[in-house]
Amino acid sequence: MIKLMDILLEGVDQSSVQGIVDRVYPQIVNNLGKSRYVKTPEVELHMDIYARLSDIPGASGEESHSSEAEYDPDENKIFIYYPNMKNEEHIIRSLLHEYTHSLQDPTKWKEYRAKGYDNNPYEIAATKSEKNWRKYI
Repeated sequence: MIKLMDILLEGVDQSSVQGIVDRVYPQIVNNLGKSRYVKTPEVELHMDIYARLSDIPGASGEESHSSEAEYDPDENKIFIYYPNMKNEEHIIRSLLHEYTHSLQDPTKWKEYRAKGYDNNPYEIAATKSEKNWRKYI
């Protein structure tokens, strides 16, 4: 029998991350509902944020080891930087957080970002959504 601690401490290579995304993301979309603003974003795995943005394989920079996941409203995609995912909990929290951003009114993003990350109502809501991660184990 698999124990919660075993799942949380498992290794997370690209294949493991993709397997978790494939299993969990449809449930997240179903539970949180579809966005009124955009179609359901695709999830893409990438090795590094700099390699993705520059389209130069192997590119890296000062945020390479700290970039975990992001929702890009222009591309309407969630990007997961799989080498920085620690465990299944981290992946699920990242998906919940970033998918929540796709549900938010894009006309308010600029205004809310000006408040700073900690005071941004959208970041607060996305962080709050992560608390339900155990539902997806």
